[in-house]
Amino acid sequence: MQPRTLEIYDDLGLIDAVHAAGGPYFPGMGWEGPVQLGEIKLPRSDPRDPTPDVPYPSPWMLPQPRALELLRGRLREFGRDVEYGVELTALVQDEVCVTATLTRADGTFETVRSTYLVGTDGARGKVRPAAGVAFASEPMDAQPMLTADVVIDGLGRNYWHMWDKAPDGPLWLLPLAQTEAFQLYAKYNHADPDVTFDGIRRMIHERTGRSDLAVRDVYWASLFSSRLGMAEQFRNNRVFLAGDAAHIHSPAGGQGMNTSIQDSYNLGWKLGQVLQHGAPDALLDSYEEERLPVAARLLQFVGQIHKNWMGTGGSGQPQGDSQQVGLNYRNGSLASHQQTNGLLQAGDRAPDAPLKDAAGTATRLFDIFRGPHFTMLGLGGLPLPELDSKIAANVRAQSIVPPGAPMQNGALIDAEGHAHRHYGAAIIVVRPDGYIGYASASADAPAGASRYLARLFS
Repeated sequence: MQPRTLEIYDDLGLIDAVHAAGGPYFPGMGWEGPVQLGEIKLPRSDPRDPTPDVPYPSPWMLPQPRALELLRGRLREFGRDVEYGVELTALVQDEVCVTATLTRADGTFETVRSTYLVGTDGARGKVRPAAGVAFASEPMDAQPMLTADVVIDGLGRNYWHMWDKAPDGPLWLLPLAQTEAFQLYAKYNHADPDVTFDGIRRMIHERTGRSDLAVRDVYWASLFSSRLGMAEQFRNNRVFLAGDAAHIHSPAGGQGMNTSIQDSYNLGWKLGQVLQHGAPDALLDSYEEERLPVAARLLQFVGQIHKNWMGTGGSGQPQGDSQQVGLNYRNGSLASHQQTNGLLQAGDRAPDAPLKDAAGTATRLFDIFRGPHFTMLGLGGLPLPELDSKIAANVRAQSIVPPGAPMQNGALIDAEGHAHRHYGAAIIVVRPDGYIGYASASADAPAGASRYLARLFS
């Protein structure tokens, strides 16, 4: 889980559960057969210290099934659940709704009419072709790859074990936090791998040169050929695509689940505004506008990583953009930027900062942002505007004063100065997904913030 994804789990109230269920990444250990070559420093296992603006700076290891289990549990707290064993067998959309035919495992079916439908059913899902959206893809690597979760006795759990020069292709074994399993990555130099239990066990023994390793179980295994691909549209009328249904790529760099979560979080708040708060349907066009370019850059980025991924001692592991903290939507139609003293711009991720209330109780910006509302910040003494009651019901307005400044009623104190250091003296509107929608330090900033919000609550 990349740092920006950890911030989303924080926004959902799940960050403590994520930390309790996972763990940090391990350094690498190079091997040649049964001989250890020495420790390998890997970017994702090199912990970074938290800062006031980036509280979760390092990737966190959490098996995807557990990450999804936490989301489902949170959903149940709101009286909703995920239904399994239901297959989409047809969909038709018209000017007012989508009609979906759902077939259950027992052969019964039902027809569901909804205002919108979102396809998050993966690269081989049915939503994208049923919606008539073209998908262009190309192979990245002729060598087949295997990923699996395996239980192995006799191998230490304090390193990411790497046999980069193994016969027939590299093998990596990563101990999964708080489980007894290792995540296995293997490349094959031939086209017909044996991925049965016996075949995987034999491959591990051959590539490690260690017949003493006892392979006790294979929880799951997936053989694949790496491809790059992307849908030509992320929206077709009332049907949307997100995650692997919209884009596919190699697992190099650990971007897949993270990017899918970012897609969903971007689309989710916009659907909420349209369905619950009267925003115009045109707001949903900004989903494709913002996320399709991100996916296009991602495919290029991952393609470069993949070329130097396995077989190089981890030297192809990325930094920077892989953490997704620097991603921005500055060029999107929802970014309204005026003069802000050269600091953050509309479209940027809204950073965290520690604050205190008048009684000295500690809080932070992420606490204020948490939830499906917009947040309007008034910093440096700029007055917050009065909002229409319909808008105000979905906006948290908060004044923040620098240390030593006269207190305003209900204001919070930027005790260490980090909020003003990043945001300046400005009016800032933060979207529900934690990105800045409006930023201005001009005299017209309060009125401009009101006009910006009115666009989203028409």
